[in-house]
Amino acid sequence: MEEVFDKLKVHAGKAKDGAVKLTKIVIDKTNNVVNQTKLKYAINETEDKISEIYAEIGKAIYDGRESDTDISDVISEKCDKIDTLQAEVSELKEQLAQLKETVKCSECGAYNHADDLYCSKCGQKLRAVEEFTAEEDENAVIIDASEDEE
Repeated sequence: MEEVFDKLKVHAGKAKDGAVKLTKIVIDKTNNVVNQTKLKYAINETEDKISEIYAEIGKAIYDGRESDTDISDVISEKCDKIDTLQAEVSELKEQLAQLKETVKCSECGAYNHADDLYCSKCGQKLRAVEEFTAEEDENAVIIDASEDEE
């Protein structure tokens, strides 16, 4: 009877360890999704700010035409803000790509799955074929041919 309880104790411990590992995986994936959502929200907010500045530039041009004043300094200042915000959007998109485990095409800038050999948008080679086959070799299941002969 003691043997049964010992086996039960061992199996319960394994089940607990499995549950702990699964919980950690779920927490990590949830955190990843939350972080992706935060980044997407920040990207949208920043792009909205850029759109507002574009509208301000249009209004400044119109108002300047009406009052016949030089607005080049105002436009230059707003364009500098847009440049800064666009750089911020690019950085946020890079962070998002890292969380999604994607790669950016050097030719067109499109993001692709990390497993892809070629860009899905322009067809540019994303990485060397040798690199891809080396990864496949690492993940390959080795079958012993001598077992088949028996």
